[in-house]
Amino acid sequence: MEIEPLALANVLLPLLRQFCIGDYGIALGGAHAKGVADAESDVDLYLFARRFVPSEERTRLCHDFSSSITGVVNWGDDDFFVQGGTDFYFEEQKIECWLRDSDYIANAIVECREGMIRRDFVTWTVMGFYNHCVLSDVSHMIPVDDPENLLAGWKEQVRDYPPLLRDAIIRTHLTAARFWPDNYHYQAAVQRGDLIYAMGIVQQVIHNLIQVVFALNHTYFTGDKKLGNALDHMAIAPLDFNERIDRLLLSGPGSAADFLIRQRDDLRLLVREVEGLVADH
Repeated sequence: MEIEPLALANVLLPLLRQFCIGDYGIALGGAHAKGVADAESDVDLYLFARRFVPSEERTRLCHDFSSSITGVVNWGDDDFFVQGGTDFYFEEQKIECWLRDSDYIANAIVECREGMIRRDFVTWTVMGFYNHCVLSDVSHMIPVDDPENLLAGWKEQVRDYPPLLRDAIIRTHLTAARFWPDNYHYQAAVQRGDLIYAMGIVQQVIHNLIQVVFALNHTYFTGDKKLGNALDHMAIAPLDFNERIDRLLLSGPGSAADFLIRQRDDLRLLVREVEGLVADH
C-alpha cells in the first residue's frame, strides 16, 4: 500500500535530518508538490544545507534506519558540494532525496531577481539546468521541516515573478530562437535531408520559444519534463502552440528532405508569432 507523499516525508524525517550538517530545511518537491504527479512519478524530497554527511555515511544511515530501505544510490560530489542526491526505495516507493547547497539557492534567487540568468550543462537534464529553475522549485515546494524559516523566507522572495528576470529571459531566448530559421547551415541541412543535424536545430529553437512563452506569462520555467501540460494552460502563447510543437517534432509521410522543408517553414512561422506576442506584451 502506497503512503501519501507528505506522510511519507514525515516518516523519513528522522533519517533526512541526519544527512544535514548545521542549519537545514526539508521540503516535498517535484511532481507531487506541483500537482502534476502521475503513476510514473517518484517522490522528490529536497534537503537544503551548507554541508551534508558524505555519501558512504548516508548509505549506512539508510540501512540503519529501516530494513524497508533498499537500492540506495548516491550521486553528485561530496567536495566541493553544490548538489547531489541519495535515492532509494522505501516500502517499494521510489524516493529521490535531492541535496542542495543552501547558499547556492539563496544566490540563485538574488541573481534572478537582478535579471542574471545562467545555464549549466549537466547530464541529468536535456537542455541544461537554469538558475531560474531554482525559483520554480522553491515556489512549488511544500516545506516539511523548516526550523530556521529558511524555506519560508525563500518562498516569500519568489512569490512575485521578477520583472528583470522576465526581460532577461525574453531578450536572451528570443535572440537565440531567431538565429536559426534563416541560417545558411540550417538551409543546407534541409536541402540535403540531414535529419540529425536539422532536428537538433529545431529542438533548440522550440526550447528557446518555450522559455519566452513562460516568461511572457510570468511563470517560472518548470524544467524539461511535462512541458506539454504546462503549455496548454498559458494565456499568452501562439494559437495551438503545444499541438504545433508536436507536429514539428513528429515526422510525417514523404522523404526526410520534404519533411524538413515543411518543418522549417512551420518553425519560421512560429518564431514570427512569438515575436509578435513579445511586441504586444
